[in-house]
Amino acid sequence: MKRIVVVEDNEDLLEEVVFHLSLQPDSEVLGVRDGKGLDACLALRDIDILVLDLGLPGEDGLQIARRLRGRPGLGIIMLTARGSVGQRVTGLETGADTYLVKPVDMRELAAVVESLFRRLSPSAETPDEGWVFYPGRWQVRSPGGVVQTLTAAENRVLQVLAEAAGRTVSRQELASVQGKPALDFDYRRLESTISRLRRKLESVTETPDSSDSADSPLRAARGLGYAFIDKIRIEY
Repeated sequence: MKRIVVVEDNEDLLEEVVFHLSLQPDSEVLGVRDGKGLDACLALRDIDILVLDLGLPGEDGLQIARRLRGRPGLGIIMLTARGSVGQRVTGLETGADTYLVKPVDMRELAAVVESLFRRLSPSAETPDEGWVFYPGRWQVRSPGGVVQTLTAAENRVLQVLAEAAGRTVSRQELASVQGKPALDFDYRRLESTISRLRRKLESVTETPDSSDSADSPLRAARGLGYAFIDKIRIEY
């Protein structure tokens, strides 16, 4: 099911876009007129695709895209009457995945939504022999194709471990990516993050009920640090 929200202050255009996108199979489409309406939707549900008008009252489309661009798994399509190359580049740099100039052909918009949804859906990809880590989405996919969403702290730790490719990473190195000097860092926070990450990884393996840490790809090297011992590929 594609969960889509359209943000457009022109009521007629909003109704038209919502109507046409609702005709697509397996699509749930909501329409709102400004950033406050969007935030109300986000408070109730996760969404997959955001169709965002640039010229909104109050918080404009660029500000909204900048604010939401780090949200994992969210695709942003910017709609605007501004068609210059510089304006398109600004929209893309701000966080939009695609930039369409009004008047927009509804068939083209529907095709772009479908293409973006497929690209952002890791569960739709063919599983391979190893793990796949998506740092930009804060997600990891198991060898069996099951996707797990991470917190910001878990995402930073897993990125260091994945880049190390099986090498043991020291606790000091893992602490350094959490944004505080190693000497000032509370290592209990790191242990808590590692514990949560390990549980999430175990929950998407073939033996999620096992309490044996040997079943986890995240292993502790006593007195040295941690390592991710399974095959893992990073996709940015």
